Amino acid sequence: MHVTLSKGQRLLLIATGLLVTACSQKPATAPAKPVAKADPAPAVSRPDPNAKVQTEAVERFSFDEQYQGPAEGSLASAKALFARGYVDSALRETMLGAVHNDYPMLGLRDVRLTDPVARFLTSGRAISTAQQYLRTGLEARMGAMSDARFQQIWQSLPQHGQVRHWSARIKQVMAGR
Repeated sequence: MHVTLSKGQRLLLIATGLLVTACSQKPATAPAKPVAKADPAPAVSRPDPNAKVQTEAVERFSFDEQYQGPAEGSLASAKALFARGYVDSALRETMLGAVHNDYPMLGLRDVRLTDPVARFLTSGRAISTAQQYLRTGLEARMGAMSDARFQQIWQSLPQHGQVRHWSARIKQVMAGR
């Protein structure tokens, strides 16, 4: 039996055969890459018996991670902060220094900018300490000042205000207002 196909049918049959052949073949694989050989591990060197090791000098020093700056609430600490222009921190140190005479157990975290100044200026000794800290700090920042000028600054501070009010006034003084 002989089947006669038209030209279009033959082309369709050839295209289908090519398509089936293409789909049934395995995908071409890339050639395998050469595997890099691992470098041999370097030989472990033996210590030089004539080498000098300087551990003795290092072992003499004991490393202490404690803060080595001025003591919290000290005149040196407040002066350094005023000199750098850190008025808020300097006033917190000043208030801590002032109240430390009466309440030595308080720490810097007990002094906040929203605290009333009267909380820290509880005695004549506390007031004179605060004056000393403030004057020393202002002189470190602005240079020497007369007693009259310092008294004028002290009188301009709100005695019944908060620490932040003092900070605002001190910043005005430092700005020349």
